[in-house]
Amino acid sequence: MSFLNLALKFQMMNWRTFQVVREMLIVACLLAFVMPSTHAARKSQHEIPIIAEPDTPHSRGIPGCIFDEVFYDLDTHWHPDLGFGEMACMDCECIPHAKDGRLTGRVNCRDIKKDCVEPACPVDVEPVLLEGECCKSCPSNSGSGSTKPEEGGKPSRDRPSGFSDDTISTPFTGEVYVAMLTGTLIDIRTNAVARASLSLLEETLYYSIIFRRMDQPTSVVFTDALNNTLHFIDIEEGTEMICGQWKNIPQTYIQYLESKLLFLTLATTSHPGGEVRGRVMRHRALEDESFSALLTRKDKGNGRSRKTTDRLGSGGVMMVAVTGNGDQLDFATLVDGITENTERSQEVTFILQLKKGRDVVKETRKTVLPDDLDIADVWDNLATKMQKSMARGQLTISIMVEGQDGELAGPLTPMSSCNTLHAVLSGSQALDRPKATGASGSAIISVDDKGNIKYKILLTGLRTNVVGLTIEGDPKNRRKRRIVADILKDYRDGQASGKYSKAKAKEIHQLLHDGLYINVATEAYETSELRGKISLLPYSTSLANYKGMPVQLSGSIINPPQLTGAGGHAFMVLDSSCALHYQVSVVGLNGDEARVPDGTVDHIFAEIGDINGDQFIVRHVLNEVQRNLASGVLNDVSSSLLEAMDNGNAFIQVSSKNHRDGEIRGLVVLPNSCYSTAATGSRLPFDRPALIEDDASHGGSVESLPNSCFFEKRFRTSGSTWSPEYDPTCATCTCKRGVVICDPVVCPQLACTDPISINGECCPVCPLPAEEVYQDTDSCFFEGDKKYHSIGSQWHPFVPPFGYIQCAICTCLSGGQYDCQRVQCPKLECKKPVRINLSDCCQTCPEEPSTTPEPAESDVIQADEVERGCSFQGDFYRNGEEWHPNIPPFGTSYCVKCRCKNGSTKCKKKNCPKLSCEETTEIKGECCPVCADGSSSLLTTLLPSLATRTPSSDEERKYRWKH
Repeated sequence: MSFLNLALKFQMMNWRTFQVVREMLIVACLLAFVMPSTHAARKSQHEIPIIAEPDTPHSRGIPGCIFDEVFYDLDTHWHPDLGFGEMACMDCECIPHAKDGRLTGRVNCRDIKKDCVEPACPVDVEPVLLEGECCKSCPSNSGSGSTKPEEGGKPSRDRPSGFSDDTISTPFTGEVYVAMLTGTLIDIRTNAVARASLSLLEETLYYSIIFRRMDQPTSVVFTDALNNTLHFIDIEEGTEMICGQWKNIPQTYIQYLESKLLFLTLATTSHPGGEVRGRVMRHRALEDESFSALLTRKDKGNGRSRKTTDRLGSGGVMMVAVTGNGDQLDFATLVDGITENTERSQEVTFILQLKKGRDVVKETRKTVLPDDLDIADVWDNLATKMQKSMARGQLTISIMVEGQDGELAGPLTPMSSCNTLHAVLSGSQALDRPKATGASGSAIISVDDKGNIKYKILLTGLRTNVVGLTIEGDPKNRRKRRIVADILKDYRDGQASGKYSKAKAKEIHQLLHDGLYINVATEAYETSELRGKISLLPYSTSLANYKGMPVQLSGSIINPPQLTGAGGHAFMVLDSSCALHYQVSVVGLNGDEARVPDGTVDHIFAEIGDINGDQFIVRHVLNEVQRNLASGVLNDVSSSLLEAMDNGNAFIQVSSKNHRDGEIRGLVVLPNSCYSTAATGSRLPFDRPALIEDDASHGGSVESLPNSCFFEKRFRTSGSTWSPEYDPTCATCTCKRGVVICDPVVCPQLACTDPISINGECCPVCPLPAEEVYQDTDSCFFEGDKKYHSIGSQWHPFVPPFGYIQCAICTCLSGGQYDCQRVQCPKLECKKPVRINLSDCCQTCPEEPSTTPEPAESDVIQADEVERGCSFQGDFYRNGEEWHPNIPPFGTSYCVKCRCKNGSTKCKKKNCPKLSCEETTEIKGECCPVCADGSSSLLTTLLPSLATRTPSSDEERKYRWKH
């Protein structure tokens, strides 16, 4: 029935009936309005509205999709996780899509439940729905779903990067060993357990030790089979992981190591002779290990009541490698009850379980023969959801012995180590072809127990903007890149810092086995300008607590810039004895035995020196670069170099026969006061420790430090002082929180009437008596202005950031000593003394009190003006001062006015009004042209009533300020 017919019938109804029907009509209309949306909702209830972030920003030149902060290649399928678990019945795909003439990706998700096919199970066997699967399957299928094959053979599992099934080969990192430490070999009933990971590289044994169920260890002891001490190390308190290195290990002990006759013991306060001990041995699972579990007893107590027939012992270690597409786990387990139990004479059946909470994900029963020392097997077809849970550290390992009480258990987490994950980014490793631009970069990477990949990246020498920053896998070919994470969003001003929390187990495996890269794309090279492989850097005791990023080495710092594809970085530390520890990593250089054009062998060396003006002077050759690494200790560091490192005037470089002046170089700052007994022989007026830091001073790149200054083509550290190149004798500059302030030298008044000028001195000096003539080389070095002063000269001390202090005078004495005294002001007889100039130290009596002149501005910068003053183009301006800037080669620009306000310079350009006259002329010193006939400008044309009125002083001030 139509609404029109209903309306006609209303005329035949009484008023009350009409009211009821009218209300019914209103409800019907509302329902009619709501029904379409309700119907649509029902129609699409199986199509969950999952869409990617609109116009997701990602690196240019990489077609793909970003969904939930994860990058997916084109044509990749995955199951989304919206925060409440993976949706196994939703299949998302990254579909190619052209937008604004550029190929990109668009996310499309659909319900695949309707594609499920009823499995043909044997009689009396019911199909089951396994966790992480959308479709039911027969129990014998071991988790393989029964879905229709997708078009084009596209996988339905989460494989966004298309990783190869091949295991990644790792470069030579030395022989690797493992030790499981328990109380068995010491005959102590304890539930304490520890695991040591060791590697032998060039006669140095590196070790990382984790421990559970025991007090803080006090020492690490290496012993032989007869428990004779071979090496002993004390441990600092509060150490969660024990890290160390045994340098120059004797060849005899290396033979013990290779013969499994080297043992490791941890001592505690309650067990000074050792609480746990273990044999150091090789194991086939160590080469590919990426996840591990340290297993402890779940039963309470200290283990003293445990029976001697207990095959579980105190604990165990599981080593896991992720293979295939991340769905296969190869594992090997060492259990205390079998590795060191020589009395075992019968088979033992172990039950190994992979669990998430209380749910068993995988289970294996393994019978161990009497001559077996470990348990090894494979868990395959691991569901995608479980792969992600494993990467997040949410899975646990459980081991039990059939027919025996007790259980060993522990979390399965990414393998931890004391080594550093780092990457040197260079053009030599760039995609498509090597790039020789002189730029370089550094990356420091870490992964925690929850699978978060944390990164810090520093780039230097790039000439164009960065448009792409990614973590990538090893590509199958140059055209097919494997993007793991797009981290461009974390990049700003040459640095990137953040974490990637969506890593999969396979990606963590690649990270720990040299399978991931950092790639940098720029406007000049949209695919790749810099690239570097993430690899392990061996642990160093002296660099263990290094803070910040390493010193950058690039060709861009050399003058003129060295267009090279090489790059590098250096970790540098000054210890409490002022010895320099260093570790230099380089890539892209010729091999350490490369042939040069003259046929000789080209040796590559790391060097360090200081900067004098525009000269880079090498002071020490550190070490030869071998296998892209140079490390060592420099004990006899000169005072001048220590001072240069403190001021940021030092450099480190890598040179060769082809590049004698350095192919890559970095500016170094190492805060210290080791040079406090420098050339002057005078200590500072206060005592400081040898180093500013409590234990060591850590080196860094000057350009990466906050508040550093760039002046005369050089970076300077905040607080540093130097003599500028434009006037090295009569000016002193200071960097203060990113602002350069240069003060002219203030010459003191002399007592003599015949002063003389000395070469190298800004101020004249009084001539010395004949009996006090010294060598020309005698001089005094003053720390404040960083200048040498000749014998007998006097100067006002420079105290950064206040500038020259005129209330004190320093005098250079013999032997390089100097003496600074406060100026003694004369006693004045007048009642109202005045300070003629703001920079004057002493007051004077005015000649005519009634005509006392106003204090004149001084060229000297006062202490209270430094904070609010401005530095602009090498000149200093006081707070509130205005000026027209000088723009070479055009000269003074009268159309631009700059103003200093509270330390910040702001410049505004004046917009000239349009003139109504035909002929104009320009007036010197003015910005805007005027009419040649003398008529008015825009005011006359638009506002003739105002053109004849003289503006008030307030109006004139406002007009000038606006224009």
